[in-house]
Amino acid sequence: ECTERALGCSVEDLKSLFYCELCDKQYLRHQEFDNHINSYDHAHKQRLKELQHREFVRNVASKSWKDQRKQEKALRRLHQLAQLQQESQR
Repeated sequence: ECTERALGCSVEDLKSLFYCELCDKQYLRHQEFDNHINSYDHAHKQRLKELQHREFVRNVASKSWKDQRKQEKALRRLHQLAQLQQESQR
C-alpha cells in the first residue's frame, strides 16, 4: 500500500498497462507485451476483427440499398395503379 501511494497508482493500474483487450491476455513485462503485439496470433485476430467489421458495414449498406430499391419499386407500382385508375374513370 505504501508503494502504491508513493507511485500514485494501484497495482491493477500497472497491470492494465500490459493487457491486450483484443486477445484478452495479460503480461507482466513490457517486452512480453511488445512481443505479443508483434506476434502472428495478435495480427491474425486483429485482421479477423477488421474483416468482420467491414462485412458488417457492407451488409448494413447492402440492406439499406435493398430496402430503398423496394420502396422505389412500391412507389412506381402505386403510381402505375393510380394512372390506371384515372384512365378507367375517364
